[in-house]
Amino acid sequence: MDEMLVYTDTRPRAKGAGHAFGFEGNLGVPVVVSAMVSVLFLTMLFGGGSRLPLAARFVAGLAPLVLTTGYIVLLRSRRPPRYDIDLLRSLVNGPAFQPARVQPVHPYLHPHHPHR
Repeated sequence: MDEMLVYTDTRPRAKGAGHAFGFEGNLGVPVVVSAMVSVLFLTMLFGGGSRLPLAARFVAGLAPLVLTTGYIVLLRSRRPPRYDIDLLRSLVNGPAFQPARVQPVHPYLHPHHPHR
């Protein structure tokens, strides 16, 4: 009787995140949103009578797309989870897994403690 049962795993072990625009998972969404923002900026800069030079208009208009895509490609795509946050913490706090440069001294171990 068990031979006729079909086994279906309801919790697949390999969850496919999918790919969109060459990025894994949902990383393509910020790129698409920043592209729409860049189109909006370019439309405003070229249609609003801006006095900026032509090259400056393109640079200002494409800045959201370039910055977002650069961030995704350099710090998020094909990287371990939380790589960008860990890198920022390492840059701000210094290398991890090392003792602090100045170790605090316990008040009772201080040589000039008045209660000794």
